[in-house]
Amino acid sequence: MTMTMVTARVDADRKRDAEQVLRRNGRTYSDVIRDLTDYMARTGELPEFEKATLALIEERERQRKLDIIRFFADMHLPEPQDGLSDEEIIEQTRMERFG
Repeated sequence: MTMTMVTARVDADRKRDAEQVLRRNGRTYSDVIRDLTDYMARTGELPEFEKATLALIEERERQRKLDIIRFFADMHLPEPQDGLSDEEIIEQTRMERFG
């Protein structure tokens, strides 16, 4: 079997913390990456922890968007000016500015 190298960028402090966990369990980054790669190749799926992480990220993004919608939906909008439509107000403003 031909081997290849995988490179990833991670936060230095998190890497150091993770390496301690790996050492305590007699594992290396290479072991974990090989296991992860084998799992995905064998099952054609992401591992459950990654699926759960992605679902959490999607839920947080959905909630963020709903919060934005609620913010604007709850805003008090001014009453229409003299009963004019938006187009009429724009036209009136243009006439005032440009004659």
